[in-house]
Amino acid sequence: MKYAKPIVRILLSITLIVMLVLAFVNMPKQRCERIQVVAHTQNESVILSQSSIESMLSNAKIDIIGKSMKEIDLGEVVTLLKNNPFIETVNFVHFAGKKLVIDYTLREIVLHVFTPSGDHYFVDNKGEVVPFTMKMKDYLMVVNGNVSDNFKIGRKAPGRIQDALALAQKINRNDFYQALFRQIHLNSRNEMELTSTVGGQTILFGNLDNADEKLENLKTVYEKGLSHKGYNTYAQLDARYKNRIIATRK
Repeated sequence: MKYAKPIVRILLSITLIVMLVLAFVNMPKQRCERIQVVAHTQNESVILSQSSIESMLSNAKIDIIGKSMKEIDLGEVVTLLKNNPFIETVNFVHFAGKKLVIDYTLREIVLHVFTPSGDHYFVDNKGEVVPFTMKMKDYLMVVNGNVSDNFKIGRKAPGRIQDALALAQKINRNDFYQALFRQIHLNSRNEMELTSTVGGQTILFGNLDNADEKLENLKTVYEKGLSHKGYNTYAQLDARYKNRIIATRK
């Protein structure tokens, strides 16, 4: 009797090993029944969803559903995803039971840029050009004015767009600024101008020098000045000078 329990444990271990081996051997023969897409994004809009990925696979003639696992080239799927301009990182593509799990991170889109010729595109948080899509529903910072028409999808955004991105990122980190400023205009001097959502003032911002101080000064003007005098009192605010805001009446 004293050997009974060890023998039972050994038999159970052998049974478990056999089951695992059989499962491993039979796994390539299992057929994929569905695709599960996991999309990570910092934007509110998910511009590449389950249906988008399924359409991509279909258009690329990559059949998944009904195929055995050994018939599916996961490397081909990964390559397709990496070539998509909206995807920043493919985290993993693997089988979990009878489903194919596709996990990726989308680019964080920050700017919506309009060129003088009528083209428009997005810019992500790393300064790269991303193609426009109607699936993006977020309220993005708009950039227009003296914008170069020379841009290429997947490359760094041209010229002063990088400065506009840096300013937009500062604005987006503060709820007050974000509610107040939704547009950056690049004027003929390649200086940045903001348009206020309250009062509609044009704000001469200049370049990125002392940007944090300029934004804080503008916040003070709106909170402690215009809130008393009236938001429609002034047509223009000039924030380009250190420690002061010059206001021009309507």
